[in-house]
Amino acid sequence: MAGKSDSVARKIAIVCAIEAVMIVCVLIGALAPSVRNSIQTAAATVSLMTDSWRAVAGLSPVEHIEPLRPDLSNDLAPDFSRMSRGVTFIVGLFDDRLTARLVDEKGALIHEWPVDFFDLKDDKLYRFDALIHGAHLYPNGDILITLEQKGLYRVDACGRVLWRNEDGPHHSIDVDDNGDIWTPLTVAEYAEPRLFGRPFGLDRIGRFDAETGALVETIDLVDVIINSGEEGLVAGEHSASHDVLHVNDVEILDERFAAAFPMFSAGDILVSARQRNAIFVIDRATRTIKWARTGATQLQHDPDFGADGRISIFDNRGSEPAGPGNGWLGRRGGSRIIAIRPGDFAFETLYQSRGDDIFYTPRRGKHERLENGNLLIVETDAGRVFETTPSGDIVWQYVNRYDEANVGWVMSATRHAAEYAAIGSACGKP
Repeated sequence: MAGKSDSVARKIAIVCAIEAVMIVCVLIGALAPSVRNSIQTAAATVSLMTDSWRAVAGLSPVEHIEPLRPDLSNDLAPDFSRMSRGVTFIVGLFDDRLTARLVDEKGALIHEWPVDFFDLKDDKLYRFDALIHGAHLYPNGDILITLEQKGLYRVDACGRVLWRNEDGPHHSIDVDDNGDIWTPLTVAEYAEPRLFGRPFGLDRIGRFDAETGALVETIDLVDVIINSGEEGLVAGEHSASHDVLHVNDVEILDERFAAAFPMFSAGDILVSARQRNAIFVIDRATRTIKWARTGATQLQHDPDFGADGRISIFDNRGSEPAGPGNGWLGRRGGSRIIAIRPGDFAFETLYQSRGDDIFYTPRRGKHERLENGNLLIVETDAGRVFETTPSGDIVWQYVNRYDEANVGWVMSATRHAAEYAAIGSACGKP
């Protein structure tokens, strides 16, 4: 009994010592931001080792895998008469590789880019420590890829890296009328009391040269917000100071859609600020905010200008992870796609869960409005891409099976003309 008591006493002493150290560290961190950041990093590392040890050990990319939802167990035959015809460019986890694929109308593989972005990322803790957020496919088979907080890559159809930029591009990718590339830029540290009572982190916006990958323009959002008198987009008692806005999308208003948005001009910049449940448009000429909308979405992604004069948005309505305990819909009834017409406070829901058609991903996700009026939707955590008609009927579906019980994350997908099926034909077999 004495030995057992001594063992219990030692465990209690160790726990108390750890708690005491943590309290001291928190007190120090409150005074020194650099120390606080180190503590947060250490805590995140401990959590990582606990939850994702198989990934850290190089055994399996478990952070990119989710259970197969029961309703996705059976294949769905494509409805060729109602779907948008063409091939689909998909980016995500395939087997144990982080890469891109082109699939035909039946979901069969046409081409897989022979590059593994797990291997391309240099600054990482372990092999599977990488995540693709944005992607773009050129007609010649070149692709653009952003790795989370680490870089922008241009890779040809045969897997050759043409250039990389590590100046902090992350999340979405948009290519403007001039061919320039736009993304959010990694959070910068600021001390601006007009916005926040303590030092804080805020994203910027970057424009890149498509041929070289060089960063050619940086837009400072602190200046934009202050010059616009829109300090309320940042200021708040309960904001996370290390990443106040979390900008996850930047899109340029193209000439082809400009006439549909008379309150904006071609070249204006649409921004998604996830932490604030907000989207706003920056006047490219004056670098001031000319329109903003908050509250219609929760932790949204991927706002897009449309030919009908509306901005469509992937409204995650993110809460807890999907699972059988919440009907695979989280606590807020699942995700949805909505459309907002600037100048009109109302919005329209274009698609959301209906009966047995479950739709929910608490994080990430994208959508594309197709020329026939359908929606192509990327449901990341479900490992699914699907196409739905305006009436809500699903007419095409791709489920990214990892194994019999699980799916791999799908990060983005876009539909392209049938001619794109020739991509990769000149590369030969690996």
